[in-house]
Amino acid sequence: MRLGHAMHQISTNVRFFTGALLLPEFTPALAERLFLTPPKPRGQSHFFDFLDARSSYVIHRGRHLATWRWGPADAPAVLLVHGWGGLAAQMRGFVPRLLASGFRVIAYDQPAHGLSEGRLTGLPDFADVLGAVARAHEGVRPHSGVRAVIAHSLGAAGAAVALSRGLDVERAVLIGAPSDFVGYTRRFARWHWMPERARRRMQAAIEERFGVPMAELEVARLAPRLRTQALLIHDRFDPVSPWRQGAQIASAWPGARLLTTKGLGHGRILEAELTTHAAADFVSGRSDVASPARTALPDPAPLY
Repeated sequence: MRLGHAMHQISTNVRFFTGALLLPEFTPALAERLFLTPPKPRGQSHFFDFLDARSSYVIHRGRHLATWRWGPADAPAVLLVHGWGGLAAQMRGFVPRLLASGFRVIAYDQPAHGLSEGRLTGLPDFADVLGAVARAHEGVRPHSGVRAVIAHSLGAAGAAVALSRGLDVERAVLIGAPSDFVGYTRRFARWHWMPERARRRMQAAIEERFGVPMAELEVARLAPRLRTQALLIHDRFDPVSPWRQGAQIASAWPGARLLTTKGLGHGRILEAELTTHAAADFVSGRSDVASPARTALPDPAPLY
């Protein structure tokens, strides 16, 4: 961890506990804001990555969301969806092969990320925005609508939630997808020295904001009723989203495929040719890529 980032984290923790001590009635609001504020990515530029793209905005709940498009308007589309704290630029490696396969490609910055407006966001927001971007880029001709989604990390979880709410695409590629969000709030609480009582109140505040219990967003619970053809790509040693979570999603999703990588982690997996080629081949229907996910996993071990 860089010194500057470490000092910022310490400062954030100090502010949280100062607020908890001086204004205890506002602690849930402070914790909720901390949880729903994405970190700012470092060292990435949209300008140089997307010089050849057509840029525009989609308006969602009063916020302008930055989008980029490649390819002819009458071609079937693939949406590229980044994760928490990321940028559309992270998904650039998928563009050339998708274009070569005859697709129109659309990428966008999530709310409160990159060039998109907003300060707070979360998983239900990611799912709603995906539906809004898909509707905004419906094709100008029959069969030129959104054909597939390629999504990473929390964006992959958002894609699964959107599918459970009626997003109609033929194929989905979920990369490094997490599932245990209640477990994540517990890890988040430990990172910020937050007592369990405060964590529970934070979770309740987030659920009230979005109008959905967090447990209902667990992708492994949603997966059995999803019928979109799916490929899960997950690194065996992913330090952010444990491989077991991706394997559980794939196992619960009817007919899903699971491609396991080794040594690519959570972020570099997006840059690997294995990932970009497998995703493009899968959404184009040229290859099933991997064997169907196992119907059962060994006896589960604790995730955290």
